[in-house]
Amino acid sequence: METYREERRRKEYRKMTSIMKKNLYGVFFVILVLCGILIGRLVYLNNVNGEKYAKAVLSQQSYSTKTVASERGKILDRNGVVLARSEKTYNVVIDPKVINSQDYYLEPTLKGITQILGYDENEISRLIRENADNSYIVYEKDVDYSKVSEFNKYKSSHKFVVGVWFEEEYKRIYPHNSFASHVIGFVNDGSGNYGLEQYYNDELTGTDGISYGYYDSELNMQKVERAAQAGDTLITTLDYNIQTIIEEKVAEFNRDIGCNNIGVIVMDPSNGEILGMTSNREFDLNEPRKLEGVYPEEELEFMTDEEKLAAMYRMWRNFCVSDTYEPGSTFKTITVAAALEEDKVFSGSTFECKGFKEVGGWKIGCNSKSGHGNLNLAEALMKSCNCALMDIAEKLGPDTFFKYEKRFGFGRRTGVDLTGESAGIIIDRKNLRDTELATSSFGTTFNVTMVQVAAAYCSILNGGSYYNPHVVSQIRRSDQSVVKISDNTVETQTVSRKTSDFIRDALYMTVEQGTATPAKVKGYLIGGKTGTAQKRPREEKKYVVSFAGFAPVDNPKVLVYIVIDEVHDPEMAGSSGPATRMCASIMKEILPYLGLYPAEGGIEYHVDYDLIGNVSGSGDGSDNDELNSDVLPEGLD
Repeated sequence: METYREERRRKEYRKMTSIMKKNLYGVFFVILVLCGILIGRLVYLNNVNGEKYAKAVLSQQSYSTKTVASERGKILDRNGVVLARSEKTYNVVIDPKVINSQDYYLEPTLKGITQILGYDENEISRLIRENADNSYIVYEKDVDYSKVSEFNKYKSSHKFVVGVWFEEEYKRIYPHNSFASHVIGFVNDGSGNYGLEQYYNDELTGTDGISYGYYDSELNMQKVERAAQAGDTLITTLDYNIQTIIEEKVAEFNRDIGCNNIGVIVMDPSNGEILGMTSNREFDLNEPRKLEGVYPEEELEFMTDEEKLAAMYRMWRNFCVSDTYEPGSTFKTITVAAALEEDKVFSGSTFECKGFKEVGGWKIGCNSKSGHGNLNLAEALMKSCNCALMDIAEKLGPDTFFKYEKRFGFGRRTGVDLTGESAGIIIDRKNLRDTELATSSFGTTFNVTMVQVAAAYCSILNGGSYYNPHVVSQIRRSDQSVVKISDNTVETQTVSRKTSDFIRDALYMTVEQGTATPAKVKGYLIGGKTGTAQKRPREEKKYVVSFAGFAPVDNPKVLVYIVIDEVHDPEMAGSSGPATRMCASIMKEILPYLGLYPAEGGIEYHVDYDLIGNVSGSGDGSDNDELNSDVLPEGLD
């Protein structure tokens, strides 16, 4: 029989066993809870900070980020001729950190670099050694694609060639070198300078892509890329053939005669499109800092660095939009148009010219010292009579004269889509006293730009619609979808159709019988107005001569405006002849190109004499329309 002691021991054992079981269950439960918390925390960390930790792991390898260059948009002429484009080039990039990561990478990599790319082995070895922690060194730019292809082929068959790759970039190319250089502009360090390249820099500049990459355990580059987006393409109003013609004529003039500066603008009067624009000597857009060929060698030899820099800025400057000058007699057309529009004069108005007119205590001369005698309104333009124009301005009065200056766009920028446009300087209304009004009537004592005069003339010739002059007609994306179209909207109405008709007929007679006879082109109806302005200081007898010509008279399709600053031939210095003859030479070539062919045996045009009056036809064809301007008063501001 079991003793009391044994029974008690058995009960205590069962009790102890029960307690231990309970404790084990408690421990197991605690462990289970802790595991659950740990798993939950890991899931949380992975969801919230997984990318961060992944990058931390990748950072222990060779992780790289690089920009994928975008292609700059093209610039085309109106017919699709490429004027500017971008060409893909390659930069050699070396990663010393990867090359140094294993001893057996250096020898095969150096072999490929030196044998295929042609680099000096000692120089490359030193570069890798001295830049051991550097992962990105651009060693050479603009490498030929044949070398890129050969090296990549070599690399694909040699596993231990690492740490060398080729970065793509784009180089701006101008296929026609100096063609329309002042209009197009150039690119420097990825940004446009001057001309269209600068004005439309935001549109032409694409959006760079980006490439993320790292070397895996097999030293293969793993990459993720966001593609680059190319810039927009500009479709310009320029015509390659017309631009070529005017550049050749300017080059010929500079070679045979020479001048300080010269500008030519060709515009379509019906919409303000600029078909051609050249400014003195064009420069090579592919080498915009090259002065050789633009300046004489003997002159360059003695130039300091500062003088060469100043010479570059002069070379890049667009005379047609940036420089100002006194327009001279070409402005008489504006004065007459304003007076007709305000009914201050009419076709039958007559004027008397004695060779001078006394205004405000000054004796202001005409181009004919002996005077033109009696002449009508059309003859005032034909013979470019200063006295008649001063009478007309007096009838207009300063308020109306100033109003029309502003209406025709003088004293403000036209908004042409080119950089560096000047506003010109006209006399403020409060300072437009009798003498200033008189001299302003025939284009002196205030300054304009070529593009202002060309736009004003276009508005008169087309019936009075003023269009902002422009060089870009359309902007397209790389997928050819159209972003913007120039709508050629009329900004303002300058004159009526009746005034336009009178001016066109009067300027036709100016070419036929007046001061602009050298502008005649056989078989065509040419109209135009000469201009000669004496520069300050007047006593130096230096001139700016000009001519605004158009054709055909009955339905103008083209305006050619030429300005020449200081003709170098002393016998021609004060004559508008060089400008009128250049216009004729240009018209002979561009009119047939535009599909306007000369009539056999000439062409007749019946002037509306009821409109312009009975002109005497006594013009002597002289093109010296301002030669007596030395009697102009000084110091009028």
